[in-house]
Amino acid sequence: MFEDIDDQKPGVAPKKLQVDRDANDRTLVYAIWTRNAGGGMPAAQAWSLLHDRYPEDGRFLLLHTFEELAATRVEAWTPTEFLSKVRRVLDASGGRLNPEVRDLLVVAEDDLHPLSEEDAARLDRIRARVSSRSGDPGAARKRLQRLASDVVRELHDRTAGGKAIGRTSGRVPAAAISSEWTTQLDTTKGARTTYAATAKVAAGDVVEHPKFGPGVVLGVEPGRAHILFESGARKLVAG
Repeated sequence: MFEDIDDQKPGVAPKKLQVDRDANDRTLVYAIWTRNAGGGMPAAQAWSLLHDRYPEDGRFLLLHTFEELAATRVEAWTPTEFLSKVRRVLDASGGRLNPEVRDLLVVAEDDLHPLSEEDAARLDRIRARVSSRSGDPGAARKRLQRLASDVVRELHDRTAGGKAIGRTSGRVPAAAISSEWTTQLDTTKGARTTYAATAKVAAGDVVEHPKFGPGVVLGVEPGRAHILFESGARKLVAG
C-alpha cells in the first residue's frame, strides 16, 4: 500500500514527510497507516483532522477517540471529554456504530472511574442507547483495531491519485483543496472547453470558467455539474 508515497524497499524506513493540518487526505491516511513512523503525526491527531473535514462520517471520530484512549494518556483527556465524543459519534452515525461504541466503552471501563455524578448520568444514557454490557477488553480492542485497519484500506483506495475522500461539509484547508485540484487537473484526460451554462460536459472534462479559472468536472446530474476549482468544489448550471 501507498507505493506512491513509500518506496517499499525491504529494510528501508518509511519516508519522512511533513504532515500538518494542511496535508491532503491521502497523506493523513498514510500517517495513520505508518503509526507515526513515516508521517510525523500521531494517528489520533490524523483521525481528528479527518473528522474535522468529514464530520458526517462517525467512524473518524470513533477511531480518534479509540486512538486517544489507547495512547499514553494525553493531558487533555478526561472522562467528560471522552463521553462527549462518544455521544457525538452516536449522533452522527444514527445507530450504525452501536457495536463499535459498545467495544469502546468496554476498552475504556478502567479509565472511567471514579466518575462525577453528572458524568455517571451521561454514561448511563450512552449505555442505554447502545445496550452496553460488560465484555472482554482484549477482544473489544482487537475488533476496534480491525475496524481501523479496514477503514485505512478503504481510504487508501478512495484517495488514490491524491483524490479527496469525498465532498465535505467540514473544514478542508485551502492547501489540501489546491493539492487535489492540481492532481485532478494533471491526470484528467477529458475534453477541454470554455464553461457555459448551456454546454454539456462529462466527468473528467476540464472547463475554463471566467471567474474561477480551470476546473475539473467531478460528476454531472440533470442541469448541474460538480466542478472542482482551485478555490474549491462548486455545483454549477450545465447542459
